[in-house]
Amino acid sequence: MEIQKVCLSFLILLLVPLGGCTTNNAKPLSEEEIDSICKKKKLEASKPITNVSLATGSEGPKYEIGFTMSGDFISGRDPEEVYKDCKLSLS
Repeated sequence: MEIQKVCLSFLILLLVPLGGCTTNNAKPLSEEEIDSICKKKKLEASKPITNVSLATGSEGPKYEIGFTMSGDFISGRDPEEVYKDCKLSLS
């Protein structure tokens, strides 16, 4: 009888934390959000993206240039196809 209580207690302790993993309170994306995400992916697939920033501090001006290429751009995927795939996957 004592072994059954221990096993039951162990089982409860094991299953209770797993219950939190099954709840999903994620809000679905709106059509505008999906469209915005997919347009960004389409743009990234069409050309490399550059970022330039300028900051000033106690040591004087600081310039930073960033250059990003998406995997879709590198592999030569058609930007329209990237957009369509994105819309399908997020809808």
